[in-house]
Amino acid sequence: MKSFAPILLALTFLSCAGDPPVSVQPAGKIIAYVHWGDQPIAGRRIQLVETGQSLYTDSAGRVEFITGPGTFVVRAYGINRGGPAYISVDFEAVVLGGDTAFVDIVDCLPCL
Repeated sequence: MKSFAPILLALTFLSCAGDPPVSVQPAGKIIAYVHWGDQPIAGRRIQLVETGQSLYTDSAGRVEFITGPGTFVVRAYGINRGGPAYISVDFEAVVLGGDTAFVDIVDCLPCL
């Protein structure tokens, strides 16, 4: 039994060596939905400003960005809001680790 004590002590010290484990934040998502009423709108360019990534809405009016946690600016192009036309409209999305942030973008089709 006495011969096991030094071996266990050595193994204990060896197991403590090395870099500490790195905490990895789970990926989150931002889903932007472009619509007028209950009609989804395809083909609108949506950009995640912080990464520069741009996607176009699909036939369901949606785009999906995979992100880490943080606060992001979602920029929508070609959106009609009534009144003078803007080149783009910005929305804020807050993503917590592993969560999904939804951005609702209303595009006024009769405002053309």
